[in-house]
Amino acid sequence: MSKWFGLADCNNFYASCERIFDLSVREKPVVILSNNDGCVISRSQEAKDLGVPMGTPLHKIKPLIDKHKIHFFSSNYALYGDISARVMNCLNDLCPAVEVYSIDEAFLDLSIIKDEELLPFGINVKKKIAKWTKIPICIGIARTKSLAKLANRYAKKNFKEVGVFVIDSEEILLKTLKETPIEDVWGIGRKHGKFLKSEGINTAYEFTQLPENFIQKRFSIVGLRLYKELKGEPCLNLTEVIEKKKVIQHSRSFGRYVQSINDLEEAVTTFANKCAEKLRSQETCACTVSVYIRTNPFSNKPQYYDGITMNFDVPTSNTFEIQQKVLWGLKQIFVQGYDYKKAGVSVMGIVGKEEIQGNLFAPEPNENSQKISQLMDKINAKFGKETLKFAIQGTNSVWKGNASKISPKYTTLWEDLLRVE
Repeated sequence: MSKWFGLADCNNFYASCERIFDLSVREKPVVILSNNDGCVISRSQEAKDLGVPMGTPLHKIKPLIDKHKIHFFSSNYALYGDISARVMNCLNDLCPAVEVYSIDEAFLDLSIIKDEELLPFGINVKKKIAKWTKIPICIGIARTKSLAKLANRYAKKNFKEVGVFVIDSEEILLKTLKETPIEDVWGIGRKHGKFLKSEGINTAYEFTQLPENFIQKRFSIVGLRLYKELKGEPCLNLTEVIEKKKVIQHSRSFGRYVQSINDLEEAVTTFANKCAEKLRSQETCACTVSVYIRTNPFSNKPQYYDGITMNFDVPTSNTFEIQQKVLWGLKQIFVQGYDYKKAGVSVMGIVGKEEIQGNLFAPEPNENSQKISQLMDKINAKFGKETLKFAIQGTNSVWKGNASKISPKYTTLWEDLLRVE
């Protein structure tokens, strides 16, 4: 049986999520802003057509927003994450096997679909996702994952109405490769794209015509796999099991400058809690934790940056233990007199619970505090994030980011459920 891969990609995902519940912005230009309402991180097609650049600070496009009445929203990751889960669950129901690649993309194993049924199957999946979730998607189908990526891009650019494109012949493959700029190929990146263009390689097709020994010499094994995949040789299989993270980090730029260590303690303990929750959710423990604080490098104020890394006697996912280390570390690096703009906590050296090696000289683990952490996880999962939290995290944190235009959490917060009258 021949192998077929699909790539389902949600169109303008964050903007599309906002449009599900807010009918007033459907078919209107929409942009989504990053934390602290800083830069543009998502645009509707209408906003793209108006020339709104990706990554541009909000203040630089204010005239464009005012002129064209562009709607803008603060990022609402609770909503986006929940809608993403719904889309992925629908894909799992419709397809034989699914690999979630990112919040808005998933690879599909379509091996059991007959060749002549690939296009109608893809169209059916697209229609059902739109009906069940109200999220528009495009699907690219090909013999390899890399070609499925190319097919998806081609569908978005050249087959917007259908939204599905299948590379099922040598003729179509050559046409797609020749019409794909080298910098738009999945896995090439800016650095390699610049190098290849300097060598006269401007399209995906020209890349596939290079000698294999040139690829081996100039690129890593990843580049060689990409080269073979673009030539139609599958090198990447579908991964249905999500790999556990090797490093977990939580950080944030503050909505305003923070001067006191008490406010910084609120921030870093919040980040430490999130790291501990993530460790427990993937049934792992961390050997090391680090904390850092910094001022705003783009301001004219006095600058300061420092961080510290600390080891645990025994790997842990216990919130209390991680908090204590982080608070101790913060006191070592904090210097009075600076306006702090960002802080972060990372846990590293992550191992599975069954891989933990004991330490004869370490104190016995506090089972009660671990049970409390697990109980808090269950309560917060059922009733919403931070339903239960530690007093040190504060109740009116001054460090939290600006989100002046955030939409309601329609699907994850009881108070924000839509009301029909």
